Amino acid sequence: MKLKKFTEFSDSLLPHEALLLENSVQFQDSDRVAIFKIVKHNALSKDTKRAFDLGIDKRKYSHLMNWMQARLEDHCTDKYYKRLNYFDNQIKTDAISSAEEKELLKLIKDYQPHRFHFIRFYEVVKNYLNFLLVRVRLNDYGLINRFVHNYHDDYIRNKDISNRMTQATSDIVTEYHGNQLSQNSLKWAPWLKRLFEDAEIDGSNRYQTLILLSYLALLKNDLLHATIACYDALEPRLTDGSYYSRKLLLNFYGNRQLILMKLNRYDQALHFGRLSIMEQGNDYIMYLNNYCFNLLKLGRPEEALRILKEALPFARQMSNKYNKSLFISSLVKCYNDNGEFATARQYAENQLALNEKDIVEHNWNKFFRTYLETLLHLYEYRQAKRTLKRYGLLERESGLLKTYAGFPYFRWFKAFIDYKEGNTSGIQFRKSILRERERMALVHDAKPSESVMLLLKDALRG
Repeated sequence: MKLKKFTEFSDSLLPHEALLLENSVQFQDSDRVAIFKIVKHNALSKDTKRAFDLGIDKRKYSHLMNWMQARLEDHCTDKYYKRLNYFDNQIKTDAISSAEEKELLKLIKDYQPHRFHFIRFYEVVKNYLNFLLVRVRLNDYGLINRFVHNYHDDYIRNKDISNRMTQATSDIVTEYHGNQLSQNSLKWAPWLKRLFEDAEIDGSNRYQTLILLSYLALLKNDLLHATIACYDALEPRLTDGSYYSRKLLLNFYGNRQLILMKLNRYDQALHFGRLSIMEQGNDYIMYLNNYCFNLLKLGRPEEALRILKEALPFARQMSNKYNKSLFISSLVKCYNDNGEFATARQYAENQLALNEKDIVEHNWNKFFRTYLETLLHLYEYRQAKRTLKRYGLLERESGLLKTYAGFPYFRWFKAFIDYKEGNTSGIQFRKSILRERERMALVHDAKPSESVMLLLKDALRG
């Protein structure tokens, strides 16, 4: 295939990477301009892709690819952070070379306020100042001392914000993981909103506020619109390179998908979800789970199942227990939504035998709800009752619902089994479901799982 390497690189570009590169373009050569226009079109297009002109000298494609890679590396905050750590190690071990000192001095001279990793940069510069003083090297002392003095207050403030952010993250993520929300998390919302709007804080702190606001919004619907507005507000910082790294962009897309899904904007969410899975990084499985759930919401279960099955080799190797257990639950649900209940049961029980501790600890609610749906579709009522009892699902659900507004699915499943086994009437069964459904709609504007409701309605019709 002609231009294979260039085409593969071009196809891998994320939309904000193409826009970032466009901001750096100063080509005089018409061929390079034409090539880049196609690169940008293909990166931004949701559907149609344009072919490259094979008549243009291949060396121009090669030079352009090298230029694009270099520009992205120049702006990458992850590489910048690694370089700062390298400088710090060289300084502390008295191994920094003259060339490295010149590079560090240039970074100090060219510094623009509120860089993404300002805190780390300030610490490195301060260590370098001490390094020079101890050695009575005063040539560049004035420049470095002025930097340390001028940005001291910024450093203290941003460091304090970072420390408080640690506690905010602990409070919010703990409750998000437990699928509950209390004032312990909500108390942080006004502070986080103020921080996000503050142009004087460093990029790392500001982006962390967006992540935490997203967690809160996923638990509290009335925060969703304000949070999606924050995503829109951040766009310019992604395209000017000040907040750029590929990992950050994938995270931006993945989290934005979740907020849009919560707003029931599934088609728009799917675009960002597709972007979030363009690279198999550390969070790939998490983004993939969410993307496939979005596909299910849009009535595309065959596609979701295919994608998850293709990712099985990657998922087996991952060490993140939370994401791995979530992947297992997602694949069971995809089998269910494709009507492959026997396969779903076999896979679920195999994984439960292999990963019981992780599933019970990290993802019990979703896994067992999906697994019980599988058993009920297969009329395996005895196994369903054993599962409810063995893992104390009714008790765990009862405890969860004291702090989180959700539907009592496991109680509904127990009522389902009682009805099917003749221990209760259809009228009683129907009333218990409708009463809770109406209460949640009235008080929380919430709708129950479509797959669970179909299962229950089929039972009543049968």
